[in-house]
Amino acid sequence: MHFPGRSRWRQVASAATLAVFLASCAVEQHAPQDTFKPESESARRITRLAVPVFWAAIAVGVFVYGLLMWCIVKYRRRDENHVPTQVHGNGKLEAAWGIIPALLLVVVGSFAVPEIFRQSNEPKDPYNITVIGHQWWWEYQYPQVGESKMSPRLETIEDPLDIDKAKEEGRSPKFLAKVVKQDKPAITTANELHIPAGRNVRLIITSRDVMHNYWVPKLSGKIYAIPGKLNRLTINSDPEDAGKTIYGQCAEFCGVSHANMRFKVVIDSPEKFDAWLANQAQPALKAANELAKAGEVLFNGGGGCTNCHWTDSGRTNGYEAVKSDAGEVSYVKNIGPNLAHFGVRKTFAGAIAPSDTRSLKAWLRNPQKFKPGSRMVVRKFSEDEVNALVAYVQSLK
Repeated sequence: MHFPGRSRWRQVASAATLAVFLASCAVEQHAPQDTFKPESESARRITRLAVPVFWAAIAVGVFVYGLLMWCIVKYRRRDENHVPTQVHGNGKLEAAWGIIPALLLVVVGSFAVPEIFRQSNEPKDPYNITVIGHQWWWEYQYPQVGESKMSPRLETIEDPLDIDKAKEEGRSPKFLAKVVKQDKPAITTANELHIPAGRNVRLIITSRDVMHNYWVPKLSGKIYAIPGKLNRLTINSDPEDAGKTIYGQCAEFCGVSHANMRFKVVIDSPEKFDAWLANQAQPALKAANELAKAGEVLFNGGGGCTNCHWTDSGRTNGYEAVKSDAGEVSYVKNIGPNLAHFGVRKTFAGAIAPSDTRSLKAWLRNPQKFKPGSRMVVRKFSEDEVNALVAYVQSLK
């Protein structure tokens, strides 16, 4: 067997060591999604399970790879005429290789399986919030003020061009998508999830387009957002955490801007949460100055913004069939976030940028440059138009 020279081994070892040290250099300011700093009892239970399993896996890995390296060195071919010792089997060792891993899995499973069921249990009197993943942002639907629960369901949107043909052929019409409908009107917002401190919050999660994965490492485990399916995840926070902001991320590769599909969880005191929710239920304030008023006219008119956005707090994202004179049907109306009360949000564009004037202007000049893969398509705005639109959306409080 041929071995690289010592210098090459040193290079490989140095690179591996450097990678380990660099991976440990992150600080919370730059890597705030830290699983090992839980902020809720649910997350603490996961951490208490994950840490010993992690060290057990390290021990197994060190043993297995150490044994592998020992075998490579001991039984290597020392020269061209050397034939290594041949081992044709050992019944006791082969039995041990099967029994020991099985016992390890039984031990780990005896702790992990009960915790999986505990995490999935429906909590008492939860506050329900519907979460819908989009490429690449998150939509949140809240119950009306004074309510704590909604009854979300998936409703099939059928292709109107295929309904008559399907009836003639005796089949079901083709469907375009399954969208979430609520029995009661919902308060709708985007990217920043507000929750009351110290209370169980039940997230009902789905996706509008492709599969996503909703994960708030400091508050709970992760769960898939799957088109056409409603999954549920319970998150909570400690009562003393009121005022904190927790970071989350889509954990399933979902396209070119997957890494930019972030969100924030704002933990409010119960009183502040009620006040925030009451404000969200109100119509957005009208533009306050001349520049913002010009932006409002542009937003609702020649700017084309209402092709994808709206400012009605109770209106949810969904399909709207629009048939052109040529008979073509478009179902892409209302594909962007609800901008009602946008002025009180701290971030935008999948929570990747602060909602300040500089960032908003850069976004309107070139959304695809600002966020690769963005589905927001705009015409070329003049600087005066950009200034007016920014003033308008910032006035929506």
